[in-house]
This record gives sequence, structure tokens and C-alpha cells, in this order.
Amino acid sequence: MNSRLGATLRDNGCDFRVWAPHANTVRVLLQGGTGWEHNGTTEKSVLTKSPDGYWTGFVAGVEAGQLYRYEINNDGEIFQRLDAAARDTIHSELTRGKPGSQNASIVVTNEPYPWSPFETPDFANFLIFQFHCGTFAGRNDHLDKEIATFPDLETKLSYIRELGFSAIAPLPVQEFAMNRSWGYNPAAFFALESAYGHPRELKHFVDEAHKHGLAVIFDVVYNHAGPGDNLLWQYDGYAQHSHGGDGGIYFEGGKWTDWGRGPAWHKPEVQDYFFQNAYMYFDDYNADGLRFDVTTQINGNHLREVLWMLHQRFRDKYFVAEHLPAHPWIATSGNFDATWFAKSHHEAQRALNGDRPIARVKSFLGWDGFGHSWNLVKYAMGSHDDVGDDKNGNAKDGLTNWDARHRYLIDQYGGRGNWHARAKCRLAWALNVAMPGTPMMFMGSECHMGSPTVAWGYWHDGYDDNGDHRFDWAIAGDPVGMEMRRLVTAANWVRWNNPALRSDTLIVTHEDYHNRVLAFKRWRDGNLVLIVVNLSETNFENHSYGVSTDHQFGRWSQILCTQDAEFGGWHGAGNAYYDPDTQADGWIYINLPKWSVVILRLH
Repeated sequence: MNSRLGATLRDNGCDFRVWAPHANTVRVLLQGGTGWEHNGTTEKSVLTKSPDGYWTGFVAGVEAGQLYRYEINNDGEIFQRLDAAARDTIHSELTRGKPGSQNASIVVTNEPYPWSPFETPDFANFLIFQFHCGTFAGRNDHLDKEIATFPDLETKLSYIRELGFSAIAPLPVQEFAMNRSWGYNPAAFFALESAYGHPRELKHFVDEAHKHGLAVIFDVVYNHAGPGDNLLWQYDGYAQHSHGGDGGIYFEGGKWTDWGRGPAWHKPEVQDYFFQNAYMYFDDYNADGLRFDVTTQINGNHLREVLWMLHQRFRDKYFVAEHLPAHPWIATSGNFDATWFAKSHHEAQRALNGDRPIARVKSFLGWDGFGHSWNLVKYAMGSHDDVGDDKNGNAKDGLTNWDARHRYLIDQYGGRGNWHARAKCRLAWALNVAMPGTPMMFMGSECHMGSPTVAWGYWHDGYDDNGDHRFDWAIAGDPVGMEMRRLVTAANWVRWNNPALRSDTLIVTHEDYHNRVLAFKRWRDGNLVLIVVNLSETNFENHSYGVSTDHQFGRWSQILCTQDAEFGGWHGAGNAYYDPDTQADGWIYINLPKWSVVILRLH
């Protein structure tokens, strides 16, 4: 890593470092106050240029909280920029083209934070709850606010932990345009979203998460910048083509993405910029992992070099790619620990709709080509991409294309008022927890956050033509929501209490295509578990359904049935007080409710 970018406090002053190779001069401008005053008292200090295009300098007397900008002279054109690596800003608005802007970078303290003891989980022990910071609190709770902050989110940590999750994965927290966004339109990569809070508050939030036993995986977006407030665009005034079509030093020659010109990852300076950004999340915010957005839009050879350097410094941290479709290269050669596995959602949704259910479940059950089952992050109920909709319910032509529709899974089958929809969601999460892979759930799925309570049954970061789609705390604890929450908690603890479910083991023991029943077993250190999945409307009673155990002899006890009454099923649905023995033919005979997962453990 090159010297630290941005503003770095030390005794009696501050070091400044910025990359601006085409500038003739760079000065750092300093002010006090809470907003940039264009007629205010400004201290100006000249920085020194090195042969590699970086400008550096020490300014005495600078303290935490001071405002600063860079004044850049490019062949007589003089303009001001925020710091490309500022750890904090007043908000996302740029100085470029907005001469009246009062925005500025903020010098941040680098005093050590008193972190509480916490160990990042082993890679096999991640059980992830994904959420959007601005909408996970504030609607119909005691907070009653439009956009949640880091302190607000601290009030929800017990809720997540009590569900049995071991990690949280907030959507991006870097500064983005305006105050409301999913976060995938970065404006400033190092600064935090000002609507959520400031560095000290994020540190406190991470520390509180750790105190609750929750690891923190941050979401980083290195494949593109926002189309609006893009701090890096033409940063030092240089652009290869007229009108800045190539974007200047951070973008020229970069890959074209679905969202415009991507960063110039072929440049060592750009690689170092994103390496330092990733490093910041561990060094400043004590992160346990990073999730990289759309890695297929970044040159893999350049990306893996940055990942290699990160792994050398943070060997026990968890690096996850959104590499779709999933390919073993990302883990075997790309230096990531895991990748998202979108197939686990799309094929599960189709299977639960009756479309070749056994074949579809088998297609995402294992970890073919990957070294470990935890190399795949699976989310049968959908991630933010699958649940969220920013087109008034018509993303991907969803109003006419059910298969591509962006909805909470429960809404795909009739909404939270539909018993079959609830049963299918219970099945989906229990399968997700029991099959090989790292389970992940998006907020709201744990309490059937679908229509009619949430308009149109999709998540969005505020209001659209169909109402308010933020997480609704008024229903998180209603009777329907509590049934699903009890199921999620029970299923998660089945995973924790059975090492077999966190192992690299899998044998499919039973395939009944006629009745749409599948069974598979997993084992570890004397713990052996059999998972039976009924993807049909047929209800097998009186211990009448025979399941092959692959000649695993012994007595079995049920440890989960998704159709138990406490989860929304009925009394007597499963195998309570009944421990079947393996018969001479290698089969056991059990109750198997419709649309269920039954999990049994061998004594």
C-alpha cells in the first residue's frame, strides 16, 4: 500500500495526500465552522508534487472537525474539489458546477477506538442477515423517522441476534447522491453517507454489533460510480475527450458497465485507491468482511491482485463477491472466499411454484466446482436485488413476467394472508439453513413482509406510486409475523446445534419424483442429520411415508418440522414423541406434511 490517502492527523497538524497528476498546483484550503463559507477566512497551504502525480504536505495546527477542500490549477483553470479520500463530508453535493455549494471534506480524528473483544467467525459459521440502513428502522416504531441512522440501527441489533443470525450485511454506507438511495450509486467512496451518520457513530454501531455477537460485512461498490454526484469524475480537470467523455484520471480506459464508464482498474493508482478504501473498513471500522458488488464488471486479474494484498493483511476476514453467474474461478484463482449464488433463489422460486421441483432443488443443493460449501452464499428467499423494486413494481417487466418479478417471496405465492405462501416461505428458509452453503436472508423475509401489509409486496427505500415500502415494525410482531420469526429462529438454532449442517458433506438419499419428495443427509464428528423436503400438496399421515436413509441404521428424532403449529402449521403435523428406527430395508417411516421440511437427527 502506498502512503495513506486523504487527511491524516498527527502531532500538531495534519498530513494531506491527493492524486492529481495533471494539476500544475494544488493547495489545501482550510476553514472552521459547519459549512463552507465562500467569503469566510480560509487558510491556504501549497502541496508538493511527487513524480508519481501525488501531492502531499503537512499543515500545522489542523484539528479534527476542520473543513477542507483542494484548490486545483490545471493550465490556468482553477477549481475546487472535495478530497477523493475524505473520511467524512457534510453531504454528497459536489463543488463542481455548484459554486454556491457549502459542502466540504471534514478532518477526522484518528485516535484509537476502544473496541470490545470479538473474533470474526470461521467461514463455515456465517449466517447472514442483510438489511438497508435507512429503512430498517423508523417506520411504525418508537423512532418514527424517514431515514434511519447508525444509532437508530443499534436498537435493532437484539432483534437480529435473537433470530439466531451471526452476521449482518448492511447495504452500502458510503456517501451517495441525495439522502435516500439503495447505496449503489457512490458519490464519495471513503466518506460515509451523511444521512446515516459520521465515522464515530459507525464505529460505535460496529462495536455494538460485536457486543451482540454479530459480525459485520460491509458492501463496497468498485465497479462504477454514481451517475450524478460522482466526486472522481474529471478530478484534476483532465479528460481524454472533449466534454469529459472518458471521465479523467480515475475512469479513462475503464470498462463500460451497465451503469456507465467504470473505474480505470488497469491503473496501479486506481487499484491502490480501492485497496485503501477496502483497508479502511478493517482498519477504521473493525469490519469482519466485505461484499464486492458486481465483480463481473471488473477485470478479474486486476481485482485478484487487490484481493491478494487484502488477504495478506486480513487473513481471517471474509471476502464475498457478487460474481453472477457463480464460477469457481472467483474462489480458486480470484482470491475471494465466497460468491453469491443467485441460482439458489431463482430455482427455489420456480421449484416452489411446481416447476420440476426435485430437479431444480438438486441444481442448487451442492457446491459443484468449489472447494467448500461456504464458498457459496445462498439466499432462497431472495436478496435485496430480488426483493427490491425501484420501478413501481415493474422492474424487469415484473408486472407481466412472474419469473423475473421483484417481490418478497411470500408475495410471489399470494401474500402473507395466504396459508400456502407462508408454508412455502417456511420451507424455503429451512432448506436454506439445512443445505450446504452460507445462508443469507434479506430484512422482512423473517416476518412475511409482503402484501397486503406492504403495498405490492416489495421493498423500496421509501415511497413510490404504491405507497411506503420501508420495513414496517407494526407487523414484525403481529401473529403472522411471529409465526415466521419463530420458524427462522428455530431453523437457525438447528444449524448452530448440528455441526453437520456447517460441513462439506452431502448425499442425496431419496428422490421421489412422483410425490415430489427429496431427502439428503449431512454429517460431521458423529452428528448425522437427514433432511426431508416435501414440495407437494400431498399430506402423509400415520407415519406412512418411507424415506431412504442410504442404509444409515439407528434411531432418529425430529429436530424441526416447518409445519408445526407454532410456525403456522397444525398440531400433529410432524413426528413429535415419535422416534423412528431404520428398518431392515434402510428406510424410516414418518409423517411428512405438505409443503414442509422435516429434519431428523440420528441417535
